[in-house]
Amino acid sequence: MIEGDDENIVGALMNQLALRSGARMPQRGGGTVSAPRFSTAQLQTQVGGTQNNKLRAPLGLGSHVFVDNAPFKFIVEPQEAFRGERLIVDTGTLPAGLLLSIDEIMVGSLPQTPSTEFGLPAVMFRADATDAQMDFQICPAGTKITVTAHVVGTFAEADELTAQLGIYGTWIRG
Repeated sequence: MIEGDDENIVGALMNQLALRSGARMPQRGGGTVSAPRFSTAQLQTQVGGTQNNKLRAPLGLGSHVFVDNAPFKFIVEPQEAFRGERLIVDTGTLPAGLLLSIDEIMVGSLPQTPSTEFGLPAVMFRADATDAQMDFQICPAGTKITVTAHVVGTFAEADELTAQLGIYGTWIRG
């Protein structure tokens, strides 16, 4: 998130560049800027110019035991901004004839798949799946990430399917 008071951050960056080269930039209203409005450290932090404000880490979505075909929503609300890059779905050994389907992946109210018309087979998101990288929308702090799943197939009397989900991604710390 780029912050600042009533100043235009792009203008502040341009002024900083001009000052480094020795030029004086005209200011709105006809004056000139003689000193930068923001320090270099402040600008780097505001525009993500340092590595200290990012952390590659996992985010757990929890687990659920399916005993029927009813959909279940895995929901998490990160307390820092987060950009998911890979959804991992672990189901262990599936009972015969049962498949787990990922129906939708949402960041807030934004779907993260081009179509929510059909579910995606959970095997697409197994830890050993290739090309499972995704580029989720940045999830601002306090916004929910929801993954909805259901089981396809007919449960036998003692059948159950346990699914545990997580997302690898980048925490964007402010």
